Amino acid sequence: MATNSEFDYLAFFKEEIRNENAAIKIGAVNRLNLIASALGPSKTVSELIPFVTMVVQEEPLCNDEEFLFSMAKQYAVLSDYINGHDELLIAPLEHLAAQEETVIRDQAINSLCKVVERRPNLAPEYLVPTLHRLATKSDFFTARVSACALLPTAYRFANEDQKAGLRKAYTTLCADDTPMVRRAAAHKMRDLISVCEKAEILSDLIQVYRQLSQEDTQDTIRVACVHTTLVMANMLNLEENRQHTLSVIKEAAEDRSWRVRLTVAKNFDQLCAAFGPEIMATSLLQSFIQLMKDNEQEVRKEAVRVIEPCLLLVTPLSPEQLQQYILPQFQSLGLDSAQPVRAALAQVLGPVAKVLGRDVTQRQLLSLISDLMKDEFHDVRLNIVSHAGLICEVLSVDGLVHSLLHTIQNLIMDNHWRIRQSVVEQVPKLARLFGVEMFQSKLEALFLSSLRDSVHSVRQAAIQHLKEIADTFGSQWTVEHLLPKLVEQYSQSAGYANRVTTLHVLPQVSGVMTPDQIVQYIVPLLVKATKDSVPNVRFCACRTTMWMMENHSLGSQCVNGTIKPALVELEHDSDIDVQYYAQRAIAQCGNA
Repeated sequence: MATNSEFDYLAFFKEEIRNENAAIKIGAVNRLNLIASALGPSKTVSELIPFVTMVVQEEPLCNDEEFLFSMAKQYAVLSDYINGHDELLIAPLEHLAAQEETVIRDQAINSLCKVVERRPNLAPEYLVPTLHRLATKSDFFTARVSACALLPTAYRFANEDQKAGLRKAYTTLCADDTPMVRRAAAHKMRDLISVCEKAEILSDLIQVYRQLSQEDTQDTIRVACVHTTLVMANMLNLEENRQHTLSVIKEAAEDRSWRVRLTVAKNFDQLCAAFGPEIMATSLLQSFIQLMKDNEQEVRKEAVRVIEPCLLLVTPLSPEQLQQYILPQFQSLGLDSAQPVRAALAQVLGPVAKVLGRDVTQRQLLSLISDLMKDEFHDVRLNIVSHAGLICEVLSVDGLVHSLLHTIQNLIMDNHWRIRQSVVEQVPKLARLFGVEMFQSKLEALFLSSLRDSVHSVRQAAIQHLKEIADTFGSQWTVEHLLPKLVEQYSQSAGYANRVTTLHVLPQVSGVMTPDQIVQYIVPLLVKATKDSVPNVRFCACRTTMWMMENHSLGSQCVNGTIKPALVELEHDSDIDVQYYAQRAIAQCGNA
């Protein structure tokens, strides 16, 4: 039998990658690190690297795209096994970076960047010449596309005397006859600019940036220029931005391609942050109005959506700017034929109302808010309801709120369960705002009816939020007013789900009650539930009883005299789940 020292790992690898079975071949490539580890650094450098460099260029494997892709990934892995000889990996990766198949090129570039980031001193001697060779290959455009992708990394680690040549190469690529090369150059512009000095941008790159922003044939290039502007505007001062970048954004906001306009709308908050409050006030808001009126619904939707992030900027939109530029568009947007636009508007009205304050909200937004709460599209109703508490807080408790309250009452019975759930989630905040009397007269009956909702998620939301209401109004109100109504819902004639819900509610309200009150009001109901005809109710009673004993000190007289006898009866229940929970609850009695 051969020992490890006699086994030829390289020969084994060569045999595996020439196997006709693709899975075996690719599996061998993906385990190349094991071969390198077994061979050791010296043999990996002298034998394995020359072999894998040659094999990707020779028939038949040079035409196997899956093999080439796996090899492009593995070259970066080999970097750990060659004792610092990473320069040997540059040539084969350069060959793969010129391939026709996109995923092979992308992976080769990715591996090249990883190798150079690990060994930055390779860039001046190896990566920069590689980039120039790829950038000047004229037989096929793909190598030039790869050169564009390499530029930011090469530039970052290049020597100072090489950088002018790289900027010149980039300028040439931006003017390439092939549209795909120009597009690749445009997409890498923001990465390149982020590693350039401001003086280098103004002297060499600003002209290219302006030319690409005027590119007629490809809207993706103009989209890339918007993203580049985000980086560049942060690097330039106010006057330089006015001179070089502002016009690009203003033209993009009116571009004939909706994708370019959409990019401006989506990134408007970041553009405002990059350009600063002065340019935002004097120039950008005018363009923003046009985006809110755009004939493409996706652009209008994003323009409305981005209002909220604009309110969170370091220098946010002021109430005056909102009133002058934004609010006049709201009425037409509220009547927009596109449902997603109205839904986006409903989503931002709460934060906008908070900034504007009570008087302006009352005068200019109240009717719009009421209309959107009655919108036929459920997402619109859902989005506005999710801010109901905030809006009512802004309006404060007086006559203004009554019209909204009536709408909220209707929405708690909406056909869509998500809207009912959202209203339920807002009720604790409304309860805090309105106080006991208004809550009891306007919301209580509807809120308690949510405990009987046909959808479990709505019932669950009502159960969880009842604790907040009990905490808000205190122990006396909970015991004297709320608890009798909850007990009333526990009815043998109603469906068993209502009884289960009541049992789930009891722990939520018990937090504001004393142990004596729990023994007096809750324990009798739990004992009654252990004798229910439905097994689900019986084991829920056992679980709730366990929770009460764990979280409240009920006293040995109650535990042993009232609770335990009821549980003992369930030890031999006909339902196995009831038996299980009864036994656990009895064990808990011993700990109480």
